[in-house]
Amino acid sequence: MKIDREAIKDRFPFLAHIVYWSKRRKNELSAIRRHFSRRRLQKRRIQTAPGRIKVVFICQYIPAWSKNKALYDALAKDGRFKPMLLCVPNRIHANQLDDPEDMSNDVYDYFHRHGYMDAINSLVGKNEWFDLNTICPDYVIYNRYDRPMPLEYTSRVVSTYAKVCMIEYGTSLLRMVDQIFDRKFMANTFCYFAESTGKRDMFLNWNRILHGLKLSTAVCCGIPAVENAYLAKDDNAPAWRFSKNKFRAIYTPRWTVDPVWGGSSFLRYQSFFLELADLHPEMDILVRPHPLMFQNFIETGLMTSDEVTAYGDSCSARANIRLDAEKEYLASFWQSSVLISDFSSMIIEYYVTGKPIIYLTYDENTDYTDQMSAMLQGCYLVHNEQDLKKTVEMLLAGEDPLGPIRAEVCETELLQGANLKASENMKQVLLESYRK
Repeated sequence: MKIDREAIKDRFPFLAHIVYWSKRRKNELSAIRRHFSRRRLQKRRIQTAPGRIKVVFICQYIPAWSKNKALYDALAKDGRFKPMLLCVPNRIHANQLDDPEDMSNDVYDYFHRHGYMDAINSLVGKNEWFDLNTICPDYVIYNRYDRPMPLEYTSRVVSTYAKVCMIEYGTSLLRMVDQIFDRKFMANTFCYFAESTGKRDMFLNWNRILHGLKLSTAVCCGIPAVENAYLAKDDNAPAWRFSKNKFRAIYTPRWTVDPVWGGSSFLRYQSFFLELADLHPEMDILVRPHPLMFQNFIETGLMTSDEVTAYGDSCSARANIRLDAEKEYLASFWQSSVLISDFSSMIIEYYVTGKPIIYLTYDENTDYTDQMSAMLQGCYLVHNEQDLKKTVEMLLAGEDPLGPIRAEVCETELLQGANLKASENMKQVLLESYRK
């Protein structure tokens, strides 16, 4: 006999409400035991062996380090803290290494090479991982969710012995943020560092029970991306080593052609940028695709491996255009003249420089946040090659009519309030919640 669910809902609405509530709270209820276990363990440890507050940053996606660097520096200068970096290889999918026989760890090599003596190599054997619990961390800070992590470093495991914190590596500029959050991860999170009151309230609504029990919280501390971009003003930018010209353009295409995620212009404009480099030898162009773009295009059949190689060779064959292979990018922004970009959270970081931005439109129905809509008022929106060529040549001639609008938006939306002291605000949260 088939059950008429709709009839039951109509007749017993309170039952439907209970079922809906249970589904919404399932992740929270399953996480309560882990939170209480962690809290008991940490209180006992603080009482028996007090010392510096140990904060572990999980480092895996190197470009995301720009969101954590200012906080790490603030903790490293404060004798009350002991920050450490757990370096996880960036070749894990669905909690498994792509190749268990490969013992390399480019993330660890990168940070160790750059002088981070507190960096820890997470990969200690074939599918064997450093036991993070042995160093008794007080906080473990993530940029990404659980799927790119080995099971040992997933929030479900780590939240049983340390306070899990989240600093997202991408600023949310689309209203579809509700579809992006990993709710299971968020239920295991002790503190979510929110960039806006809207995202804070969303998190607290999801973790209503946990928040009521004081096991989980969300705090607006400012936008770390703004602070870190501002602090990178005088850093060295090795990506521009090839550059001989004063006018420098950075092109940042998105990783997917799916308009729901902003869409990528690369397949449409890849030949145009090569032609632009030939047409204007007085300008240099740095092409910095999203790190996942070429891989995604190959996997979805939009490009072949040979075509990707051929494009790189075409750039190398010219004196004034290159593919950017550097891990970090903020210093490159400051030493450029203009950003040409698809939809990207990097726009908010480039905005801090005050330099012109050419925005490559993709879908007129994209639902931006109010902040992104405000920033677009100071960007040059182009729809085709003719628009793009005309705008680049206008900027080459020294004309920037949207400059004053950008400056005003930057002053009112970005370089104000908590954004330039986000790291200090987050440090205070870590201090105040240490014994909770």
